[in-house]
Amino acid sequence: MAQVKKIEKECEVRCPVDKMYEFFRYNIAQFTKILPEHYKSCELLEGDGKGYDTVRLWTYTLGGPEVMVAKEAFKAIDDANKTITYRIFDADLNRMYKSFDVVVKVVPNANGTGSLVKLHILYEKEHEDHPHPHSYLELFSKVTNTIDSHLHKP
Repeated sequence: MAQVKKIEKECEVRCPVDKMYEFFRYNIAQFTKILPEHYKSCELLEGDGKGYDTVRLWTYTLGGPEVMVAKEAFKAIDDANKTITYRIFDADLNRMYKSFDVVVKVVPNANGTGSLVKLHILYEKEHEDHPHPHSYLELFSKVTNTIDSHLHKP
């Protein structure tokens, strides 16, 4: 029986906790503007983009020529603890993964400035010989650092 696995990465950013969290919570459709080399389109299929009824259709690439699609919805939102879990489904990546959730948690940086963005991918492989989704973790890390730069533009 397959089991859910977890990979994670932390990104130290200059943005304050609230500003970074609010971007992930309310503005992720802007990925297409700030990372057009990876995110080709984002279409709101259901909901208002803010609640559990939200479903988005993403067209994206991991950096190579293959363009992929995925639907994304909120699985869990914890504003008090600045944590969001996105459920990814009806996606090209589902050929390799039965389940795929992305967790973003934003906490104060230990040095007292900026934030620490904790990225987790929880996934279950379709077959044990499929690779771990490290390329997605690297993309999400790049997204986080690009968001930080974008939010610091004058």
